[in-house]
Amino acid sequence: MRYIRPVYYDDFRCVAGKCPASCCEGWQIVIDEESLQKYRNYSGEFGVRMKWSVSWDDGTFRQHEGRCAMLNKEGLCDLYIEKGEDALCHTCTQYPRHVEEFENVREFSLSLSCPEAARIMLEAADDLSFVAEDTDEEETFEEGFDFLLYTKLVDAREVLYALLGKREVTFEQKERFCLAFAGGIQDFLEEGDFSGMEEWIQAGMEGEQTPPSGERWLLHRGALTRRTMLLEELEILKGLERLDPCWEELLGEEQTFLLMAGDEEYEKIRASFRESQISCGPGKEEWDRSLERLALFFIYTYFCGAVYDDAVHAKVCLAFFSVEWIQELLMMEWYVHGASADMAALIQMSYRYAREIEHSDANLNALDDYFWNRTHTYNLSER
Repeated sequence: MRYIRPVYYDDFRCVAGKCPASCCEGWQIVIDEESLQKYRNYSGEFGVRMKWSVSWDDGTFRQHEGRCAMLNKEGLCDLYIEKGEDALCHTCTQYPRHVEEFENVREFSLSLSCPEAARIMLEAADDLSFVAEDTDEEETFEEGFDFLLYTKLVDAREVLYALLGKREVTFEQKERFCLAFAGGIQDFLEEGDFSGMEEWIQAGMEGEQTPPSGERWLLHRGALTRRTMLLEELEILKGLERLDPCWEELLGEEQTFLLMAGDEEYEKIRASFRESQISCGPGKEEWDRSLERLALFFIYTYFCGAVYDDAVHAKVCLAFFSVEWIQELLMMEWYVHGASADMAALIQMSYRYAREIEHSDANLNALDDYFWNRTHTYNLSER
């Protein structure tokens, strides 16, 4: 078995009561069966409290005003205080640690939805690198596993890392290259042409791969202005499962902002926002590096999951769509409310966005479907 994790993975330490957005708020915490049985057996005064703190039918902790029933006024967990770390359910023990499972491979990451994890990722000084450890364990997935496709995806992901790491091109150019490269992989996969896929990936590794012509694989296409495209995407975001009521208000403000701005004014605001990164923010180069780190997070965490659903290009769309919307919402708050647009603000918007997307499988699946439909109903003659 191979275990892979980013170098910063081991740097994480929970800041507990100092956290600006507790992981015990704003989402339903699912309890594993072993922990549920343990909680049923608690007796005494704490046992009574536990009885009323768990939704036994759903297998989740109840919430009071959006907070876990076990969270006290100081922002600390009374279950941990009363019974110790061993009493925590699997979700609470592992979060924000996340694992993607492949045959004989486990890929570990930190969830962007955790403020401290987001800070560690976005403030990382070095380029993304990984630690790999091998053990004698072996496994075979019962339902079968396309190991050939998985190996191609791992190689393709390395190309995406390299494309994102190019210092001589802008972040917008990196987006186009990555989406076009992933589009090529998607084409070869749907044609069952693994030989062509291997050549495409090898060309990418050697820096010879060039984006195919046409706009099918791009997030933003020439026929629509950026503002118009954002309004379309905003409807998708508004239709997702809502985990934090405040997110609804934020999306409403974004819609008002886009509708009132108009195309020309919107582009002027974008230009002013970019200028502010140079004059008042971290600088354009460092800002783009932060956007790169965000894209790397999503690609590392989700890209190889395409081995299960064949949605290769959709996984890369998710990465750049997420970066785009984190920055877009930050820009809106900067323009409308005069909010800061510094690294701290980027970290905050990143974990707020991730809490709405990462904490809901339904939302991740809905976005996957949206990206798939966009690329498979647009000018299919280009295929």
